[in-house]
Amino acid sequence: MYMDDRRSMIYRLLADYVRSPSLRHLRDDRSLQKIANEIVQNLDQRSAVWKKWEGKRDTVLKSALECWIPKAELLSFLNGLPGPRLTMTVT
Repeated sequence: MYMDDRRSMIYRLLADYVRSPSLRHLRDDRSLQKIANEIVQNLDQRSAVWKKWEGKRDTVLKSALECWIPKAELLSFLNGLPGPRLTMTVT
């Protein structure tokens, strides 16, 4: 189901791109970069990874960047906010 949503979104963007009566823009570098950026942005916005950071978590994390907070305590606090459960990653 998720892949079908991605395919239909890409199809819709490409269909809009080629709808123009003048097809000269199909070879234009700026136009190609624009459609590529639109596709990537649409795919990134729908990614489950980024949905974990919507809302208050994003604001809190941006505020915490300037200070040192133990990772475990920050993770515990962020998991107390609304949204999917976060997990620790190894860097």
